[in-house]
Amino acid sequence: MTALNDADDTERSLHLDRVEALSRATVRLGFDPFVDIDWTAPENALDENDPRWQLHPETSPLAATDWYAQQPLQKRIDMGRWIIANMCRVGIQFEMILIRGVIHHADKLPNSDPRFRFLMHELTDECNHIQMFQEFINRNGQDVPGMRRLSRVVGPILAFIGGYLKTFLFLAVLGGEQPINYQQTLVLRRASQIPPLMNKIHHIHLAEEARHLTFAEDYLAHRMKSAGRIRRSVYAILFPIFLRWLAGEIFTPPRSFARHFGVPRRIFKSAYWRSEYSRRMVTESATDARRVADDLGLRTVWSRWIWRVLGIDGRLPRYRSEPNRLFEGSTVTSLTDIRQTVWMRLAGAVVMSGVALTATPDGVRIIAAAAAGTCVWGAYHALHARWGGVVAANQRFEWPRFLVWVAVCVVMVPVGGLIGLALLVFMILTLAEFMPTL
Repeated sequence: MTALNDADDTERSLHLDRVEALSRATVRLGFDPFVDIDWTAPENALDENDPRWQLHPETSPLAATDWYAQQPLQKRIDMGRWIIANMCRVGIQFEMILIRGVIHHADKLPNSDPRFRFLMHELTDECNHIQMFQEFINRNGQDVPGMRRLSRVVGPILAFIGGYLKTFLFLAVLGGEQPINYQQTLVLRRASQIPPLMNKIHHIHLAEEARHLTFAEDYLAHRMKSAGRIRRSVYAILFPIFLRWLAGEIFTPPRSFARHFGVPRRIFKSAYWRSEYSRRMVTESATDARRVADDLGLRTVWSRWIWRVLGIDGRLPRYRSEPNRLFEGSTVTSLTDIRQTVWMRLAGAVVMSGVALTATPDGVRIIAAAAAGTCVWGAYHALHARWGGVVAANQRFEWPRFLVWVAVCVVMVPVGGLIGLALLVFMILTLAEFMPTL
């Protein structure tokens, strides 16, 4: 019993040390939106006709539809300004919900608890974010509602309850902050293609939210060590529900947007709920949350069906905000670019086949061997994916995949020489456009 108590005391001491380090980091590098942003600078002026306000498929499912592409330029710009302003309004409402819960929780902490200081720093940051977002909305000139009406009613009630149920509070914090962090990270990766003011706002928000996420993750990890089986089961059920609810509020504009811009009901539902692309975006927005849930032991064999039913189950990242290059690059690339790449690689394979037929007496054998090697490569990856392996452009290094690639190439050299090896590479690259595992 003494050994267990000593271990608990050591873990608590380490947790509090990390909290104090976060407080010092907040003091050392903090932001004031009315000091660090020159709102009156010419480059920060919000031009209603700036084409950079247009939505992009990497950040908005609506932009991936043919309907949006067919709209006049000014309408696309206005829709982009409205959606960005509404996301800021959702951010304000979520920060207010968080503030209510954190204030209730902090009031019950003892005077000597270092977590009180960090939570006050966090509340200061959130108040600055609210003012920053509201200033942008005011200058943007869009009268946006933010969350849906039901969420605006239920949110403050849940925040009040969360002040007394602190684990639920910080599970909800992660459920809201992670999708916002994902969406703004996508925007910042296109920093050169967005107005400078939005770039600065997202930079400040992401920099400070990184500390808030770190605290929430560490706090929950500390709390879970003393949670019983029943409480863990309740947390495992509620966490994905919080996450899906808040992700829907962040990524999906309210119905008033569709009415204001005349978006057909069928297009609106398809873009935000029914299309494969929108479902994959919601899944990707929950990537960091899945990593945290796995670390906390809340994503177990029996509870994963909840994640699958809610459409937020998927890959696990190796680190926070690790991009899925397959989703954010290849699938967002225009169909024309994909077709061009495939045709160029097919042309390369045809040219090398012609060289093999004309330059060597064993051309047919070389082509057959290259085709067989390509089939071996494709079969391995098909079976790998069927057995639960990861098939993605950013997957970690795997020795079996590497050895299959080397074996196919080594066998090809004595059969077809350099011509056969080049032909094999072109064939595999063409297949890789549809099975992206290289």
